[in-house]
Amino acid sequence: MKEVILPSYSIGKDSYEAIGKISHLYGNKIVLIHGEKAYKACQEKLNSYIRKFDCKILKSYLYGNDATYENVDSIINDNEVQNADMIFAIGGGKCIDTCKVIGDKCNIPVITVPTIASTCAAVTKISIMYTEDHLFKDIYHCRKAPNYCMIDTEVIMNAPLQYLWAGIGDTVAKNVETYFSCRNDEIEYTDELALQVSNLCYDSIVKHATKGYRDAEAKILSKELETTIQNILVSTGIVSLIINADYNSALAHALFYGLTCRKEIEEKHFHGEVVSYGVLIQLIVDKQYDKLNKTIEFYKTIGLPICLNDLGISKDDPLEDVLELTLKNKELDHIPYPITKEMIREAIDYLEV
Repeated sequence: MKEVILPSYSIGKDSYEAIGKISHLYGNKIVLIHGEKAYKACQEKLNSYIRKFDCKILKSYLYGNDATYENVDSIINDNEVQNADMIFAIGGGKCIDTCKVIGDKCNIPVITVPTIASTCAAVTKISIMYTEDHLFKDIYHCRKAPNYCMIDTEVIMNAPLQYLWAGIGDTVAKNVETYFSCRNDEIEYTDELALQVSNLCYDSIVKHATKGYRDAEAKILSKELETTIQNILVSTGIVSLIINADYNSALAHALFYGLTCRKEIEEKHFHGEVVSYGVLIQLIVDKQYDKLNKTIEFYKTIGLPICLNDLGISKDDPLEDVLELTLKNKELDHIPYPITKEMIREAIDYLEV
């Protein structure tokens, strides 16, 4: 049997109204797991809705500094988690990924409350896990996706703008990588559906995201901003949930994981920002020059990286460590043809001209 689960979510500045419906489904005892700044950004509004629907907060936890198994274990070992009807995962991708692992291990429903729009973590069933040294460790596959996602567009609009910026870059990759990974395969209906949704991750982003980004900068809750947020959080998430796992990503993400071996990348740059650079490299390797030029022109409208210097790396850096890790990454296990270090290096140099 093949089971297809699509995201359930509410969106708008009153999205927390969904707590009324959610509590009827799962219960009223809530554990909050959050980032410190993230909770502050939504605490007053979220807690007012929690009180409105007679729900009880058993305990509130800071998730830690990264999505690590050590942070997961420290929270699981608290008895209050075992008594909860729901986990509210409040924050960005690393916090939400931590909560999804906790919910999966404890068999507790997870309600995601994204306070930034930077990745599709809020609706997917995978968690990107890191070591305590902040290096990529592995991908944890949960048995199911989060039970519900509450997207407060006002909270996301008021978040630091660079998260939305990076999220736009990550979203573009979902289209470019999926089409590349499944090329030449005989795909199933759900893969075709995912590919069609992935067109929103490119076409709709290119059409709406520049204005959406500028509107967020001006604190205007516009249609373009809401569309951009939904593409970052939901369109990418739908693709991730229903497409064959072999097709979920490719060189853009492999290069990101390779680049995380550099301390300055992990400390100073965002996931989606680095992935967006990898999209350009993949398009060059694949000789998709028309789409490459269109993508570069779009990137220029909001300042996404188009060369190594934009990531703080010299164009003369040999990148041997990065390329070695890139080729070892499992994101390159299912691609239409072999990719070599030389191909990636040539693509990098192409952008530097």
